Amino acid sequence: MKKPTAVMTIVASLLFIALFTEVAAAKTWPSFSNVELNKEWKVTFNRDIDPRSIDRNVYMSKGSTKVAIATSVSGNILTVKPTEQLSYSSDYQLVVSPNITDLNGKVMNEAVTVLFTTVNVPSQPAYKTFESEYDMTWNMMSEDYKEFYLIGRTASEETGGYETRSGQSAFGITVGANRTDVEKKYGEPIHYISKDRVNYTQNYKDSNGNKTSGTYVIGDYYVTFFYDIHKSNIVRSITWVKKTTEATKPGFFRTATTNAYRDSLEEMMVHLINQTRVAEGLHPLIYTPQHNDIGRKHSADMAMNNYFSHTDPDGNTALRRMQAGGLMFSWYGENLAYGQYSAIYAHEALMNSKGHRDNILRENFTHVLVGVAFNSKGAPYFTINFYRQ
Repeated sequence: MKKPTAVMTIVASLLFIALFTEVAAAKTWPSFSNVELNKEWKVTFNRDIDPRSIDRNVYMSKGSTKVAIATSVSGNILTVKPTEQLSYSSDYQLVVSPNITDLNGKVMNEAVTVLFTTVNVPSQPAYKTFESEYDMTWNMMSEDYKEFYLIGRTASEETGGYETRSGQSAFGITVGANRTDVEKKYGEPIHYISKDRVNYTQNYKDSNGNKTSGTYVIGDYYVTFFYDIHKSNIVRSITWVKKTTEATKPGFFRTATTNAYRDSLEEMMVHLINQTRVAEGLHPLIYTPQHNDIGRKHSADMAMNNYFSHTDPDGNTALRRMQAGGLMFSWYGENLAYGQYSAIYAHEALMNSKGHRDNILRENFTHVLVGVAFNSKGAPYFTINFYRQ
């Protein structure tokens, strides 16, 4: 067997489709139920519309809360669609005032009010489910990594999500757009999240000062846009969680660090890695959880003895640890992460660090194990070992 080649790096904390069309011949429409979240509405008037009269005369809302929308005009047809994530099983209204004008400046005098209820939480079973840092379960909806996305559910309610499929949109931003598109729409991200009179500072920059993410309050959600500094700051992924769900986590980290939660973080990290590899045209890695103890022991040692390194205090390296665990390999690599409160945040940080990114996207690797352990504050330490048999 040839001498294993090592590559090791560390990171520290840090379908819009019209379903149907209606004609506003009367002043109101009937109520609609089970409407798709991404429904595009079309309203047809009897005269051509002056586009300049739209902005102040059309809105969508959930109760008293306005919903971000996009509008367009083509002749006498007004198109309205939400540009933020709507909630499942919720009541909304679309309102068009009677003051929209035609091209001659004459008011249409046709008011439109559409009451609608969005679809129930999808009934299709998840392919995989994982515990999260909240009182919410992450649901992986497909085994196809090209269709990888997550739905967060608390009981029957959708309370979070994660989207990284190129071309898909959430909250009016498309995966693959640029950071400037986010900042043009939403401005500067929030500086902190407050819980129980404590402000938890949000850090969006890496050790080199690159802005790698931004969190915003949009409607009822905390929404985080992750940027790819290695691809001209495009939006790599988007994750969101309801404000009420965020409040269920009393601090920065989850404190109930059970084995089931540890297992979820480990396997979730593998799926995040494989989604990224497949999106880049590479084969997914084979997950070997029977060897996770190799990584867990190193993570636990770092957490207990308060250090962060590929070499432990006794001089053992990743090579020695993997060999002692009974692995046979010709290539190996190790990524370490600490300080991020979830597998999603850890993975996004790793993807913005050149060495870690190279390991995640290294074609030579065929297998992966992940070991997680927690320190006294509940902060997870991730040891990720890549190898080729």
